Amino acid sequence: MLPINILGLRIKLTEMTETDVIQFYDWFWNSPPERMTCWPVDPMTLEETLERFHAPPGANAPKRIAIRRIEDDVFVGRISYFNVNSRNRSAEIGYLIGPDYRGKGYASDALTLLLDFLFTELKLNRVHAQTGAFNVASISLLEHHGFKLEARLRQHHNVDGTLYDDLIYGILAQEFDKSRVV
Repeated sequence: MLPINILGLRIKLTEMTETDVIQFYDWFWNSPPERMTCWPVDPMTLEETLERFHAPPGANAPKRIAIRRIEDDVFVGRISYFNVNSRNRSAEIGYLIGPDYRGKGYASDALTLLLDFLFTELKLNRVHAQTGAFNVASISLLEHHGFKLEARLRQHHNVDGTLYDDLIYGILAQEFDKSRVV
């Protein structure tokens, strides 16, 4: 696959750099990781994280993409797609915006650009995302982009000893509004 370089009006999606990985590491570990994912997260040192970044990717490795402002090339977040199923033409996505850049529409722009890429270039039929029921911002983002609630995993997400539901949202290629592409 060719390197990622997708331009929007305010942001672009590019390959991650080592500097991006270091910034992302700081954002992730300075937020409670259990709020970011329901999966078990083994603490890693920055050195281990960079070692993994520089290792050759596996066949179905997650594709982690930098979100950058066009005006100044500043790294504002990461969006990923993974668990690509070529037979069923589906994939899962995830995203994280840096604390100083939240609430400015960068996640919305990035999600629109990524969905257009996944449906147009990779010819996927379905994209889904999983989020905690406590994550109002993520739920709002997904619903705003036409994702439909498909499943509720009851008491699936442990945050500080409290079990929350996890929600699985999905969108089909035919439901994607291409007029939203920025």
